[in-house]
Formats: sequence, C-alpha cells, structure tokens
Amino acid sequence: MFGKEKIKKDYIAVIFDVGSASVGGALVLFSENKKPRVLYNVRRQMILQDEMNAETFVSTMLRTLNSVISNVENKGLVHLNFLKMKNKEIEEAFCFLSSPWVVSQTRIIEMAKSKPFLVTNKLMKSLVENDEKEFLNSDLEKYKDILGKKDEISILDEKIIQVRLNGYTVNNPHKKEVKNIKIFIFTSLLAKQLSEKIKKAINKNFNVEQLNLHSFLLPTFLTIRDVFDSKDDFIFLDVSGEATDISFVKDDVLMETQTFPVGKKAFIKEIMKSFKVTNEIAVSLLKTYNAGQTETRFAEKIKGALNDTGKKWVKFLEDGMLDLSQGSILPKTIFILADDEIGEIIKKIIEKDKFTKLVFPGYNKTSNPILINCDQLARFCVFDNRSEKDVFLGLESIFINKIFDLS
Repeated sequence: MFGKEKIKKDYIAVIFDVGSASVGGALVLFSENKKPRVLYNVRRQMILQDEMNAETFVSTMLRTLNSVISNVENKGLVHLNFLKMKNKEIEEAFCFLSSPWVVSQTRIIEMAKSKPFLVTNKLMKSLVENDEKEFLNSDLEKYKDILGKKDEISILDEKIIQVRLNGYTVNNPHKKEVKNIKIFIFTSLLAKQLSEKIKKAINKNFNVEQLNLHSFLLPTFLTIRDVFDSKDDFIFLDVSGEATDISFVKDDVLMETQTFPVGKKAFIKEIMKSFKVTNEIAVSLLKTYNAGQTETRFAEKIKGALNDTGKKWVKFLEDGMLDLSQGSILPKTIFILADDEIGEIIKKIIEKDKFTKLVFPGYNKTSNPILINCDQLARFCVFDNRSEKDVFLGLESIFINKIFDLS
C-alpha cells in the first residue's frame, strides 16, 4: 500500500529538510538489512525579520537551502573521502517540507453495498482515480489563497495509509468479499513554482537520477506509528521555528492537522525582550538554562519569560486539540518533535497544564507527553560519532529505509 520500491543494496542518498525557520541536509548510507547511517549532516537557521511578506519569506528559505546544499556538497563529500567512500555515487535525493510550504490532508473513500462484492486491485484503482479527479476539480479551490490557483498546485504525496474491509483494517484487501470498503489516502500539496525552484537548486549541485519531494508529515506519522508503542490513537506536535503543527491520529489513521503561529522563535523573542539581547545571546541563555548552568537570578527571569510565552502556546494547543477531536475523546499520548533548545521546555509545559477543556479517558485529565529524540531512534537509525544528531533527518532516513524496503 505504500508503494515500496527496490533499489541498490548499498548506496548513499542526500536528504534535505525544509522547515519554517531552518533547513537541514545530510548524506545517508542505506544498506540492505542494516540501519540507515547518517554520515554527515548540517542545519542552518533562516535569518527572518519580524515583518516579512510571502515573497521575502520564500527567498529567505531558498537562500538558506542553497547554503545547506553548498555545505553538503563541499564539506559533506570531503567527509566521504575521509570515510573512504569517495567512489560511491549519490544517485538519489530527497527533500522533505514542513508547513507552511506544504498543505496536507487525509481523504476518505468509501463504497458500501447491500450484497457482498469482491475487492480487486482494479476496483481499488478505479475508486482512487475517481476520487483524485474529484479532488483535483473541486477541493483544490480551498487552497488557492495558500498555494495559488488550481493549475499552480502540484501533488507532493498521495499514499494509501489504511484500508478497512467491513470495519476491520487489512494489509492485503485483494480478492476479499465484503459489503463495505473504506480507503484512507494521505495527500500533500505544494505550489508548482516553489517545487520547481527547490528542484532546480538541488539539481544544480547534485546531478542525481531521482529527486523525491515529500511532506515531512508523512514520514513523521508513519515512523511514530511503527517505531513507538503508540497504540491506535495519539497526537503529535511538530514545534518548528515559526509555528507548531498539531496532528490527530485516530484508529491508526492520520485524520487531520492544524497549524498555529507560535513556535520556538516566540520563546526566543521573549528572552530577547526580557534581557534586551540579540537572538544569538538569547539562544545561548536558553541552552545554559536547559543545562541547569544559569545563575539563580537569571534563571528566574528566563523562567518568567518562558512561562509568559508558554501560556500563550498552550492556549493555542488546547483550542487546536479541541477542534481536531470534533467531540471525540482525546488520546493520552502526545508525541513532541522539537530541537534540543525547546523540546524539554515544551514537554514540561504540557506536563504542567491540566487541559481543563479536554478529557483524557481514565487519566484524570492528564496527558503523557513523549519527546522524540535521536536516542529513541537508535534502534532504527545510526549517526556517525562526528555527526551532530538531528532528529528530523533521522526520522526521514527511517522513512526512506521503509518505503524502499531495505529493512
């Protein structure tokens, strides 16, 4: 159902990760029956102004992407020589994009009859194609303010993530006799113009045979679902520089995602304001605070700044979860994806808040936040000792390993 493909048994791919405030890049070795090995990785922060229009935001992202591409080409390839891998060609490139660059949704196709009918590959293909035509002709209109007109939007991902026959999930629905079939399809969209600019930037430096663009939401959902003991229902948060994405998974299906405009940068700005310092110094203060190395008088001031932004952030989170649940009882488990500077802070905020509007079944209205880090991914992905571990690139490497059937 996930369109698995077979590739060479031993090859290196280049991976790029484009968020709302940073861009990452990596060279990853994929080998059959082995964990993906991150040989080299780098991440650059975008230099963002308080007031930016859409055009400036895009140009800033592309400039940062080009910087990362150049770094991976120059320093990363030199590192391969050091590892005695200079003869390995890079034939595959992957680029994963988070919001606001992409828009994602899960479409549901359902067919029910009073008498049993046979599920075949031909039937499923017909149902999916008819739904796609309807989607392209009508549903795309609601994204025109974000991505442009219908003919200016390209489909990034379109993956069947679950099939239910008579209400039960099945991995192989072919030749089953049923009265009801329900197909869940994950779809992500990207502006065509932006897609072409990203491809041009990567192809300029890496002349690869295949360049694959994906939504970051897809590998996050599939990896969390398969790697962690998440049961069937969970929420996961992607806390990026400028925003936070809330995704609601019910019965093992990614149902819906919302974005609110408060991320890591909001916490940094509050520290800048409190101490009247630059962004770099504020980040440094946050790092020492997290490490427990800040003087008491400064620690209290940082704590106060974080609390002020935390209250604003958690209000958005609570309202978003309430809206996504649509009356359903929310799951206890909340997975958090964030970088080291803000991840533990976000986890503590969620642990502290009681979410009085929400109901977590049998848990006295308390949640169970789990911060995803590279140590938890170690069973599925290896970072070289020389590499600074990057959880986002790690998740993406695991996803690539899965869809190309190398595990």
